This record gives sequence, structure tokens and C-alpha cells, in this order.
Amino acid sequence: SGDGAGRHRYAPDMVIALLLSCVSAVAEPEPLPAGTAQGGGEPAFDGRISPLSEALREAMIGVTWREGCPVGLDELSLLSVSYWDFDGEVQSGRLIAASARAGELLGVFEVLFDARFPIRRMRPAYEYGGSDEASMADDNTSAFNCRAVTGGGGYSEHSYGHAVDINTVENPYVRGDTVLPPEGAGYLDRGDERPGMILPDGPVVAAFEAIGWGWGGRWSGLKDYQHFSATGR
Repeated sequence: SGDGAGRHRYAPDMVIALLLSCVSAVAEPEPLPAGTAQGGGEPAFDGRISPLSEALREAMIGVTWREGCPVGLDELSLLSVSYWDFDGEVQSGRLIAASARAGELLGVFEVLFDARFPIRRMRPAYEYGGSDEASMADDNTSAFNCRAVTGGGGYSEHSYGHAVDINTVENPYVRGDTVLPPEGAGYLDRGDERPGMILPDGPVVAAFEAIGWGWGGRWSGLKDYQHFSATGR
């Protein structure tokens, strides 16, 4: 998301479909199992941290990472985590984040799993051609993406691998009359609680604040309800 700056219009659905089709051939680690039952009861959280594979590095180079980015590829890790979707099913997702933050992020998503907080989807930003607009329009949860602050100078916090955006439609970026993605306009009434919304007294804010990360929903001047970062920006 925006790190406190302006936004631009997101990519249309056909562009999203094209971007996703372009990465379908990239070799990736085996997907996580849907969850291991605990004594025949609820599925258990499954999370893994692994170095970036050569195939994954090749998919990122020139898309979400390039020479001059503030972190090197060796400083990033792949997180594979299980999560609950909006239909109450367990899915497996992938995030790319700073290796130094990977362990604490794994703990956050275990808390969200145990709380059954629903997540729409979780795909690395390179699957959207590095487009934040396309990722937001798809209600995607993502982390690392080496890019400038939208509408401003300097690197976004996502460029360092220590920022995460969650359920971007249910938790839009709001600055004046600008709502991004536009579908998020239906979620401006934060008192009208619905699945996937991040609320001040909910499990998502609590989990991130427990590891010292700040929430964009607490910013003044603008609100970035989807956004969490280690620096609070």
C-alpha cells in the first residue's frame, strides 16, 4: 500500500488475469498441506520459512526486485503459511519478506490462523507484475515489492521487506476522496464490521502490535487500513 502518499488507478481485471498467467510456469516449492488435524479436530497451522529458490529469484528480477533496491535477494525469504479463506476452508499462501522479520511474521499469521481471521488470497507481488494497483484490486495479501512510494520519492516500506498489506478491498487506503482500490468504498464505515476487516480492537492489530509493528489505520491525515510495517510508516 501507499506509505502515506497518493495512489493511481488500478489495472483492469484483464490485466490481472494476464499477469497471473505469465507466472504460472514458475517452479515453486511444494504447496503446504491444507492443515493437519489435531486429534481429529481443527486443522493445525502450518508455516515454513525458506530461502528464495533460483526460479523464484528469476521471476522477481526486473519485476519486484532490481539492482539498487535497498535489500538484496539473499536478505529475503519465502514464507509459506496456511490461512482460513472467506468460505471457512484452509488454504496455503506465500509471502516474500525480509529474512530478519520472517520469524515474527510467521508468528503473526499463526495467531491469525488460530483466530480464524479470513484472508482472501496471499500471493507474492511479482505475480501481479509488481503492480500494487493490480494486487489491491485482487484483494491480495502481500509483502515485499521494491518500488517507490506511490506519488512520492524514496522507497516504499515494502521495498525493505518489512511491510504487509492484508485484505486490500476490505481494508482500503483512504485519503480525502480517494479510496483505493475503488471497491473498498463499500468498507469506509469501519463500524459496520464484516469478515476480513481489520479493526482497532481485533486480532490483526493486536498480533502486529505485539511484535512492534505499526498500523496504517492509526495514521492521521490519511488511513491505510490494510498496511502494517516494522517502522510504522
